[in-house]
Amino acid sequence: MWAIKSKNRTSILSLTILSLFLIGILSTSIVASSTYQHTLAKRTDDFIVGLYNGAEWETIIGSNLTPSDWFEGEANITNAKSKTTLKGWTTNTWDTYDVLTSIFMPEYFNFTETMELLFIMDSQGYNETTINANYTNDYSLWYGWRAVWNYTSNDYEESPSYSDGIIILQNPLDYKSMLDDYNNLAEDLNGNFFIQFSGYSFPNVSADEFLWQLALSGLAIAEPQGNYLESLITELGCENASVSGSTLIIERYGLTSYIVEISYGDKGIMSSFTVKDIGDTVIYQITSSNSEWLFYLILILVSTCSVLLVAYVVIRNWRHKR
Repeated sequence: MWAIKSKNRTSILSLTILSLFLIGILSTSIVASSTYQHTLAKRTDDFIVGLYNGAEWETIIGSNLTPSDWFEGEANITNAKSKTTLKGWTTNTWDTYDVLTSIFMPEYFNFTETMELLFIMDSQGYNETTINANYTNDYSLWYGWRAVWNYTSNDYEESPSYSDGIIILQNPLDYKSMLDDYNNLAEDLNGNFFIQFSGYSFPNVSADEFLWQLALSGLAIAEPQGNYLESLITELGCENASVSGSTLIIERYGLTSYIVEISYGDKGIMSSFTVKDIGDTVIYQITSSNSEWLFYLILILVSTCSVLLVAYVVIRNWRHKR
């Protein structure tokens, strides 16, 4: 009899340990770690414009700006869809010249203007070697390569609309150094006679505007996500941004104030993009297939099944003993 009881206790203990082990595996991604880890994965994410209230948009943001100015293609049509395929990633290190030519210049100048500016800069001694000698920060990052299909209300084309890279800085505090170095370099370049004579000017970029640019260009983040976002906006010194869990909240101003909420899925890329008025009414929303509801649903189901299994074994053994 003692052996039977011992065997039953061992079975219950084993099931309990197995249940806790399974729950632990599934919940690993939501436990904060002491270092940042990327969660990129090769896959395709589908995005859809779930809501676009054009009348409210024009009242709050204005008619001079549409969602298609933020997202390429037919992003101003409800039910328009887009997709992104992440093909792979690698670790990399960027210097100041990489940051200038990969992040800031493409934001303010088209390809032709960029080539002309780089030619003028080189003639004035502002080449890659001298810029990196004067601005010595290096940035460790994960670099991913993706194919993007623009928003469309029709079927996707066979080939992507374009391919580009996305980055995740291994240290979110480095964004502050990026911005400071760019603004200092921009001031220096704007003081050059030949650059002034060319008619070009490098804008001074605020912390909030830099964050907004990053968000629209596909900002990706590492986990723990909330900690990463908090470190990013705190170090930058953003005045109009906050964080709630894995959601970045940015206050913008058009004709009136409005709120943009960007939520990140389990892989560290955007899972939803929501525009609200100051009364919290949604006027525009994009959602994607990488939303976290499926992860939490699986976690709940596994946890529930584990508890029910343990309860079943306990009740069955109790009935046998009777």
